[in-house]
Amino acid sequence: MSSSLIKPHLVHLSGSGTDLGHAVAERDRELAAGKPSVAQPAVGPNTHVLVVHAGAATNLGWSADGFVRRERFHHGQSLINPAGWAARPRWEEDVELMLVALDPGWLERLADEGGFRGTLEITPRYHCSDPLLSMLVERLVLEYEGSGPADTLYAQSLVQALAAHVIKVAASRGGGPGPGASGLSPRRLAQVTDYIHANIAERISLDDLARVAGVSASHLTRVFRVSTGQSPHQYVLRLRLEHARRALLGTDTAIARIADACGFADQSHLTRTMRRHLGVTPSALRTGR
Repeated sequence: MSSSLIKPHLVHLSGSGTDLGHAVAERDRELAAGKPSVAQPAVGPNTHVLVVHAGAATNLGWSADGFVRRERFHHGQSLINPAGWAARPRWEEDVELMLVALDPGWLERLADEGGFRGTLEITPRYHCSDPLLSMLVERLVLEYEGSGPADTLYAQSLVQALAAHVIKVAASRGGGPGPGASGLSPRRLAQVTDYIHANIAERISLDDLARVAGVSASHLTRVFRVSTGQSPHQYVLRLRLEHARRALLGTDTAIARIADACGFADQSHLTRTMRRHLGVTPSALRTGR
């Protein structure tokens, strides 16, 4: 039986081998703690490793930040281990795992193409319930377990989607957006903010704003933040709160009507949001004017 390319101490069951270039997908078995097996290395793999539990529920103990932890893992729950991270997992029973290893250099380049600069840092995540991550890993592993040759283009598309998801949920940037990152042109930014002001009472989606700006929804979030220092969501929320604050202080309009006119779902939504962000309720703000 061939060895795991991701973690040599695992019992290898199936996998992509080197077919994907910048990624490896495998189904492996890890023996319970105390059973004879290849010793685990002191340093983790030089790739970012996604692990999805594929068997019956069992307990896992591991070490992190000087602490020993223990959780019960159910089918589909996952872990994200950054390159070099050695958590020394200890399963109470033999377990079947689906793993995907991502090349750090390739993931860095993928993030750079998304408009960010600096060192990409993957944060360890333990005992995750992430249905999308689990589904993508499973589809990728199953593609290499079919009766015929794997569809490499399809498999690579799954890897791209999986990598983008990992960047979204587990990555941070030490340096943030680089000095070369450009925002919206003044004209485009004015069009977007004018649209927000004109439709503050309505549901405003990222797709709506992207159409006004003439860019993709994913790109809009980056360039809008560069231009304003805020995400579109933060900008809209602050504008709604400011409109509500002015109406509460300057008119006797019912709070429920103000909430509706400012784009909040209802009076309770306005109250919760205002208390969280301004530290005061609409009623208290109006009483103290």
